[in-house]
Amino acid sequence: MDSFIPLTLNDQAIIKPYLLNSGKAATEYSFATLYMWSGIYHTDFRIISCCQDRLLLIRSSSYSAEPYHFLYPMSLKGPVTGDTALKALFAVSGNVPFTVGALSAEEAGQLAAAAPYPIDIQPLRDSYDYLYNALDLAHLPGKKYQTKRNHLNAFLSAYPGYESQQITPEDIPACLEMNDTWCRIMGCNQDVGLGQEACAVHRAFNGFEELGLEGLMVLTEGKIIAYTLGELLTKNTWLVHVEKAFPEFRGAYQAVNVFFVRYAMEKYPLVEYINREDDSGDMGLRNAKLSYRPAFFAEKYMVQFNQPATP
Repeated sequence: MDSFIPLTLNDQAIIKPYLLNSGKAATEYSFATLYMWSGIYHTDFRIISCCQDRLLLIRSSSYSAEPYHFLYPMSLKGPVTGDTALKALFAVSGNVPFTVGALSAEEAGQLAAAAPYPIDIQPLRDSYDYLYNALDLAHLPGKKYQTKRNHLNAFLSAYPGYESQQITPEDIPACLEMNDTWCRIMGCNQDVGLGQEACAVHRAFNGFEELGLEGLMVLTEGKIIAYTLGELLTKNTWLVHVEKAFPEFRGAYQAVNVFFVRYAMEKYPLVEYINREDDSGDMGLRNAKLSYRPAFFAEKYMVQFNQPATP
């Protein structure tokens, strides 16, 4: 019998300690990310006793070619060895094919070494998170950010009466209205990916306070023209989940980006890096994220198990 439990907002107290203990700055290790997308990827979880430990297993159906897609098993005691991780995964897989993703290179290597048969390690370039130096995004220094500064200055010049405000629960309906209008403009009805993102945004706002999310909105003449949502992921890494701006307002994206990073750094002085998540393989989004000069990537790998643990 499958004893995995569908992930809900009420499970945060159970799951978040495991995620935090992993110390990973990848977006998959944010409970908010898991919750936001759980309606799309049918995310569920299970805690099992294995190898004198209690391990959290999180799975989804995000890869349609495989029945299940797992994150690397997590413990509250510390790092999980490849042998222990694989024993736990085989114990719950039901001897059917599965994949393990969002792996660090070290985790992928540990699973490959522990596997009872040869497996391939596949880099997931489309899932690499982009991490930036916070100071760079806050101040856009030097020649490499000249174009970004030009857009920002154009916004500041064109809209001198703009307002930058922290999002409160009372602002959520207006933010959702702005997001839905943005979706109509961008063609969410015809773009499956954008439509799914719109659903994830609604889940994020519906759980805004419980998830501990923080947001910023930019207004002109009392109208929201841009907003963003994020959270403190690790002690030194701020994670940006969502960022939207109406395209007709030149520099609005640059403005809300800069304002939000400055807000995060002021509130959390230990923040050194900004994680702006992956590009999902969208070449336009990839070029945009590369143009902000990432300091490094949170590289991710996947291993695939097509055979049972024993013959």
